Amino acid sequence: MLVFFSHVIAFCVLFTASMFDLKTTEVPDSLNVVGVIAGIGLHLLASLQYIDYSAFFSSMIVSAPVQWFFSLGEPLAWSIGVGLAFSIYGWGLYFLGMWGGADAFAMSVLGFAAPYGISGPGIIYPISVFTAVLVAGFVYTLAFGFFKLYHRPGIVDKTWADIKSDEKRISLEILGSAVISSFAAYTDPALGFLYFVSLLFMILLYRLFQNIQNDLLVKEIAVEDLEGGEVLGKDEELGGKIEGITKEDIESIEKESVEVREGIKFIPVFPIALFLVDVIGFRISWLFFFFSY
Repeated sequence: MLVFFSHVIAFCVLFTASMFDLKTTEVPDSLNVVGVIAGIGLHLLASLQYIDYSAFFSSMIVSAPVQWFFSLGEPLAWSIGVGLAFSIYGWGLYFLGMWGGADAFAMSVLGFAAPYGISGPGIIYPISVFTAVLVAGFVYTLAFGFFKLYHRPGIVDKTWADIKSDEKRISLEILGSAVISSFAAYTDPALGFLYFVSLLFMILLYRLFQNIQNDLLVKEIAVEDLEGGEVLGKDEELGGKIEGITKEDIESIEKESVEVREGIKFIPVFPIALFLVDVIGFRISWLFFFFSY
């Protein structure tokens, strides 16, 4: 029951964070902190009956770290282990400038508050949640991009012109796709063809979204109109991270105007991913089944 409540809290926190993201693009850190602390706390309570006190005090974290770690109790061990793994991924993308801080924090909430299924611990569940984030994120981003294209169809022509002007690199990427797909074709020609078409699609999609990001997801705004919290464009960002600027940052800007990212409001992907796994029953095995045909 405690694990069930942890999943419910994770979904509620992530859903509320999505509402903030969609309406204001600003997600309070305190909201995600509540999700992380609640996840760890509930799994700690669920572990009380499983804690091996003798192993906890007799095992040394240096000489027998695995034994010591699992002496904490299986629910808490899973919460900490999966939470840290998801956090490393999320905050790694943040420091690479690919995700915002709220996105990384949402990934931490998923890991600490929903590290395994309600039916019990198992490695398939966190892998399925991680995969669901990737799949939901891809579909969500794709839908967002085509929604933007509906209003500016000229971006397709620009993308095609970019592809024709970069023929050498495109040719190498197509050749690489063919080589990768040939390995799958050994087992099943149809599967090899599916891989090849999918890789070609990704090559074209990457360039299309580069143009969408550069042309449709930025706007120029006067520095005096900045209120704080806006994310600067790639050429003007501070520190290479996707994070809102502060009042102090605004005072240090010497230009009259700057480019500001509108960006993709990505937080809704996380409650969608949790819903897919917990309610719909999505598992990574679905993808294996799909790609085997």
